[in-house]
Amino acid sequence: MSGRAVLSPPEPEAGASRRTGRSDRRLRALAVAATATTFLLIAVGALVRATGSGLGCTGWPKCSAHRWLPPLEYHAIIEYSHRFTAFLDIVLVGLLVVAAWRGYRGVPRVFLGALGAVVLVVFQAILGGIVVKGGLEALLVTAHLGTAMLFAGVLVYVTVAAFTIDQRPPRRVDGLTALALWAAGATFVLIAVGAYVRGEGAGLAFSDWPLMDGRLVPSLSHLPSALHFAHRALATIVAVSMGFLAVRAWRERTIRRPVAVLALVAAGLLVVQIFVGAANVWTRLAPAAVVAHVAVAGLTWGAVVATVATAHVVSGEGLEHQASPPMAARSAAGARR
Repeated sequence: MSGRAVLSPPEPEAGASRRTGRSDRRLRALAVAATATTFLLIAVGALVRATGSGLGCTGWPKCSAHRWLPPLEYHAIIEYSHRFTAFLDIVLVGLLVVAAWRGYRGVPRVFLGALGAVVLVVFQAILGGIVVKGGLEALLVTAHLGTAMLFAGVLVYVTVAAFTIDQRPPRRVDGLTALALWAAGATFVLIAVGAYVRGEGAGLAFSDWPLMDGRLVPSLSHLPSALHFAHRALATIVAVSMGFLAVRAWRERTIRRPVAVLALVAAGLLVVQIFVGAANVWTRLAPAAVVAHVAVAGLTWGAVVATVATAHVVSGEGLEHQASPPMAARSAAGARR
């Protein structure tokens, strides 16, 4: 007898035992499709912003006052591609919530998550119209991207729930989950500040990287400089948080391997994102670099949200009992010796 505690499998959520394999596969396919389309939508939105095509369609929901389809013009086509992707996303989310309503009302993580996604996608569509009519004002653009990230995060959460229907999350939040929550919150703030930096045209407040005007702490007397510095400082905080998360998850990899894998993916994407951010400065905000910066930011956010959701389901309860044999077992072993 090794004395190692055996973790019992978590109880399934209420209603999970009544699901069929076919309905589970359908739910998972819809969740993955909606999530992937959402991240594509974020990337296309970045392309709209990077190419200055935000007003390629001057009307909403029509492209112009008199026509639904765009004219054969560069900016109009790019803007309309964003709207078409958004329409496809809305359809997929609608199908997802129907599937959740029909078969998963007894699984709150799935059903309530799908309802939340519907609310957010409708709000995002309305906000998109406000952004167009507001002339791409910085706060509106920031709110638009922030809502998109929340929407993507909810869909990632639903996707994790769809693949872990037979597991009931523990009632308490353990240390690893709390650390992942902190990293996710810091990542979201970083993305929001980055959106505001772009909205205020402060992306090239400093023309060098990693220093700023050749200094570690530059002059912050002007708003663009202060915003850009805040973005880089927040990136440092996120990097440290993500590093701690990856190390902690790796230490628990023997019983929480999916969490460790996701945490390492999130950390790896953040490293990529840091260098893509540098490329934005080095290329003077070339469209390809700007699109990559937003797209990788979205993927990093999605990975850390998936880490949170998975860490909360794949519980570490009992981990402390695996580190060493229980006291009674040690005492018995000593008596035998």
